[in-house]
Order: sequence, then C-alpha cells, then structure tokens
Amino acid sequence: MVFTNSSNNLSLAEAYKRERDANVRERILVVSLLKQGKSSYEIGELLECPHSKVLYWKYRYENEGMEGLKTRKRPGRPSMVRRARLDEIREAVEDRDWWTAKTVRELICKDGGYLYSERQVQRLLHKWGLSRIRPRKRHVKAATDEEVAAFKKRPGGR
Repeated sequence: MVFTNSSNNLSLAEAYKRERDANVRERILVVSLLKQGKSSYEIGELLECPHSKVLYWKYRYENEGMEGLKTRKRPGRPSMVRRARLDEIREAVEDRDWWTAKTVRELICKDGGYLYSERQVQRLLHKWGLSRIRPRKRHVKAATDEEVAAFKKRPGGR
C-alpha cells in the first residue's frame, strides 16, 4: 500500500491530536491504521464501519492529502429571496418591538415575494441570532402598582 501524497508536514499522529472534529479524527485514524498495514476489512470491523468507507477515505487521502479528510461544505437549495433583500428584512425585523416566526414569514412574503415555510423562517431567525418569538413591550398606559392595589381594595375588586 503506497501513500504518495505528503503535502502536509504534519504527521498523522500530530494531526489526530490537534483535530477537534470527531469525523475527521476518525478518518485520520483510518489512514493511520492503513499505514500500519491493516486491511480495510480489519479497520472496518475495528471501527464498526463498512470497508468501502475505509477505502473511500484512503483514496481521498491519496489524492488530496490531509485536506481530503476534511468535511466539505454541502451546497443546499439556493434561497428564493436574494441575500441583499433578506438583509433588509432582517434589519426590519430587528427594528420591530416584537415579532413571531409567523409575522416574519408574512414580512418575507410581502417584501421578498416568496412564501417560506414557518420552519424555514425559524431556521432563518436562528441563523440571524434571533429567537422565534420576541415578546411585546408592556403597555405604555398600564396601571401602576398603587393603582392596582387601590382597585383591589374597592368593592367589586378582588
């Protein structure tokens, strides 16, 4: 078994110690075990994964080095509303005193021209660092504590 790619000066043991992502650590371990002469079947049994997965990471390492063991970004479905428009909607939501996922959904539909599902709006709010519900402010003309106490003392009050 020949590993031709030595693009990274970091040894596999060092990379394993430094890596925080558990999936990448497992992949480094796979390559290390392969370098020790273990078969893909032995490694698959040891790590409780199919040997085809072991071979997949072996080939990725051979072709791309340590970069090949890292998790790649997975593209999702493109947003129906342009990013610039979503930024404007976000600012509008942050300027409001209160919101719910439903009101944000209606705002996106009205301003962005596309109807998001309520779940997608919840994901969007989470991505923006906002909660799904922002409570309303207290009523400006709310009774003071003294007025509430006086009301309770009245006949017919509590």
